[in-house]
Amino acid sequence: MRGFNMEGIKMDFLSSDALQSRTSMEKISMIIDRVKNGDLLVIEGGLTPEEEAELIESTMREIDVENFVGIDIYTLEKDKKSFFGISKKKTVGLTIIGPANVMRTVKKKSNFLSMIASIGDSGASVH
Repeated sequence: MRGFNMEGIKMDFLSSDALQSRTSMEKISMIIDRVKNGDLLVIEGGLTPEEEAELIESTMREIDVENFVGIDIYTLEKDKKSFFGISKKKTVGLTIIGPANVMRTVKKKSNFLSMIASIGDSGASVH
């Protein structure tokens, strides 16, 4: 029960540089290991669509209803402006990944995310 203690939940903040040198499988393995320990990860930027699909697929193989119920992924996007200041496209600013049994979205808009991480709210435990 490394990620949980009497005061709250451990949150790790990772810059995009911290993940840049890792292969896709190394990123996915690191994310799953930390989330299985009860940690919340806040990542600058996000995963590629292929990495996110592989993360979800890998997580599904790891699910154990007694100890690990899966993950939730939330992204906070930002508008990328064109030369004339017109919104061109959305890019991922932050990605939050954590145990599915503790993360609750309160409110989500394209540029705003409010969430609560609840301890002991579910019957499933985290290692």
